[in-house]
Amino acid sequence: MMKMKPFSGLRYVGLLFLCFSMSACGEEVSAGKAGLFIDDSTTTFLKTEFDDTKACAKFENGAFEDVSIAIMPPTFPCKHYAGGCSGEYVNPNHLKVGSLYVWRHEVIHYLLDLNTGDPDAGHRSDLFKTCI
Repeated sequence: MMKMKPFSGLRYVGLLFLCFSMSACGEEVSAGKAGLFIDDSTTTFLKTEFDDTKACAKFENGAFEDVSIAIMPPTFPCKHYAGGCSGEYVNPNHLKVGSLYVWRHEVIHYLLDLNTGDPDAGHRSDLFKTCI
């Protein structure tokens, strides 16, 4: 009669579980088309954040559909800082963002310019504290 070591069956079950769980980590798909693609969820995120920022600022004018958005490197050349910017608003409707984290900040510049005539490049408005 063969003696079994304690829990040897559990090792076998554990090994099977590991094999099956690892085999489900990926799926077979064909290669994607080369190029840069922005997922629709990113557009939804940007629109929602735009609308929330506008509501917080209590401005009438300004629509997400009216802005031109450029996704930039994390730091890019700009006229404001020698070391570059991570976001930039350029009149009348260009918003450049090197990170989605600066999106609301640039939206505030746009909304201020559109509604007051001053984009507040000096960041004096409380909106930069309360609506980000």
